Amino acid sequence: MQFDLIVFDLDGTLVETREDLARSVNCALEAEGLPCHPIETVVRFVGDGALKLVQRSVGAGFPDETCQRVLASFLEHYLEHCTDHAECYPGALEVLPMLAPARLGVLTNKPIAPTRKILNKLGLAPYFEDVIGGDGDLGRKPDPAAILSLIEKSAAAPERTLLVGDTSVDVLTARNCGCQIAGVQFGFRPGDFLNYPPDYLLSSLLDLPGLL
Repeated sequence: MQFDLIVFDLDGTLVETREDLARSVNCALEAEGLPCHPIETVVRFVGDGALKLVQRSVGAGFPDETCQRVLASFLEHYLEHCTDHAECYPGALEVLPMLAPARLGVLTNKPIAPTRKILNKLGLAPYFEDVIGGDGDLGRKPDPAAILSLIEKSAAAPERTLLVGDTSVDVLTARNCGCQIAGVQFGFRPGDFLNYPPDYLLSSLLDLPGLL
């Protein structure tokens, strides 16, 4: 096998989560008396962690206290409702058992609590040895610290590691740590790959075994 470690992004890569994200963002905005956004707009704001999502959703010109209130409301609502409409992308559950003997991990900028809840609810959790969220001590993608910790823990090497993701954030993460990147073309922002091309493009997760 070409890779000893395969690390997956979550939103837009393994799991379709846009409706729950948008509902929770809009619920938090509405509670603060701020205008709501269509799903497509919220999706464009996703990828750099919960605080950035909220800041972009609130918009410019508001004090930090407003963003913090919206953030707290969003996190509370989302943790309760993050699995209401979430579903695996086609091929996710089928392909993960096919990737042995490679070790598997999840690296997302989403907070760890909803990440684990989604993985457990959708039956994905048993396949992953390690899961890192964006609210831990290792920072968020594209900072390479978290993926480098996964590489070290698995006794892999960067050149024997593959990151699978759907945005330029994932591409930059891979470049920053020296691993390879497979971009999925069905994710949240496939247009990112025009300016940040990955090493491989996947039209389906079921393309992954052929790549390996």
